[in-house]
Amino acid sequence: MKANLTALAAMDREGLLVLEDPPYRMVDPIHFPPALFALGDVSVLERPRVAIVGTRSASTYGLAVAHKFGESLAQAGVTVISGGALGVDAASHEGALNASGLTVAVLPSGVDKIYPPRHRDLCRRIREVGLLVSQFPLGHSPIQTEFQQRNVTIAALADAVLVVEAPEKSGALGTAGAANEQGKPVFVVPGNITMNGFRGSHALIRDGATLVDHPDQILEVLDMDAMPARILPSFTPDQQVIIDLLAMEPLSPDEIGERCGLDPATILAELTTLEMEAMVMRSGVKYQMKP
Repeated sequence: MKANLTALAAMDREGLLVLEDPPYRMVDPIHFPPALFALGDVSVLERPRVAIVGTRSASTYGLAVAHKFGESLAQAGVTVISGGALGVDAASHEGALNASGLTVAVLPSGVDKIYPPRHRDLCRRIREVGLLVSQFPLGHSPIQTEFQQRNVTIAALADAVLVVEAPEKSGALGTAGAANEQGKPVFVVPGNITMNGFRGSHALIRDGATLVDHPDQILEVLDMDAMPARILPSFTPDQQVIIDLLAMEPLSPDEIGERCGLDPATILAELTTLEMEAMVMRSGVKYQMKP
């Protein structure tokens, strides 16, 4: 008991908040905690809020999509909510922070016991501009059976949920289900039909979730202004050939050469330029178009 009081006193000095009143409590109190512990700026919850969720074992494509949506939505004034976990969660938080935007991490542990531990720095940066919240007491270590409780809370705090990449068994599907039960829109980014990491995502689309391929489609539902159109750079003829090939599927430099006849040195030089222009990205030995 003394240790708990000591921890509480320490967190109190750091600005620990206890959130008990609306809009932090959802309509169904049975599934929502009576209070949340929080560190940071609680006013970020007064903005439109979108939860971005997905697998911890995300593909390069899924990570890029999560970062892009997190960044774009934050630039538009949305507070990006996620779970502070590896994979899609971290990428969406990083995207929001990269845009100097606002983001909230809903932790499966106490706010004084960051999980996973490797995200201490990420959570520190989130707290500086946004908010760390948890329904669990100080000093609490995550328990596997409690992750779904946290996922329900993520949905409860959001106005809408975006699923980026979810396999057939994924906590993100639970978050989407909770949002659906709460009458909130669920959006899903589609992926390659051969990738197991998107089987759960595609099942959500079959069950009625809204397919999206651009952040503006979410902003429209939230009745917010779309982002200014991106001005695309002009491409050399060789770059355009490579882009046209990569638009169909990821390819290695050797595979690009086999299909278009460009010499290896030219292909590598143009791929490097396109990567610097943020038009393509590497996934192992292959390159693909950046979302």
